[in-house]
Amino acid sequence: MKHVKMLGLLVMAAASLVASAASASAATFTSPTGTAYFGQFDLTLEGSTLMKAGFAETTCTESTIGGEFTTNNDTHATGPTKVVSFTKCSLTTTTLNSNGTLTINKSNTAVSATGVEWTIAALGTSCVYGFGAGTSLGTATNTTVGGVDKVTLAIKASLGKISGGFACANPATFTGNFIVTTPTSSFVD
Repeated sequence: MKHVKMLGLLVMAAASLVASAASASAATFTSPTGTAYFGQFDLTLEGSTLMKAGFAETTCTESTIGGEFTTNNDTHATGPTKVVSFTKCSLTTTTLNSNGTLTINKSNTAVSATGVEWTIAALGTSCVYGFGAGTSLGTATNTTVGGVDKVTLAIKASLGKISGGFACANPATFTGNFIVTTPTSSFVD
């Protein structure tokens, strides 16, 4: 009887470990590490962005992308972007037309966006570019900054032309490096 009780305790302990491992691995974007994160996220530009659209090239030295993860499960973390700003840009007009959605895929930490559009004006011509359904932005990676886990995103994306004249290239390219600043500690797994 003593062995049956011990076996029962071992089975319960093993089940508990499996359950906690399953819940820890179900998250895509975590804060703290291993705990699914829901709530506000902010990404801040490190360095500068570059958008090349044929004759028009614009570099911005300040940018913030903010939103809220409303879904975070065993396949992806996703949520609406509420703020996408680009300032201190080389062209006089870089306007954000709409916000969209940001998604981090769990299987390969690929980051994609949908529904963000920009208008870029240069030399009297306006070109509108944007992220179509699930436009690939790059891959989220984990790093440590000052002893704190951080997620970084190196964006290298192709943006489709939504409208504009023949002088507006199609597609345009967009590059930039961002780091998650909210939550303070973050991880992708």
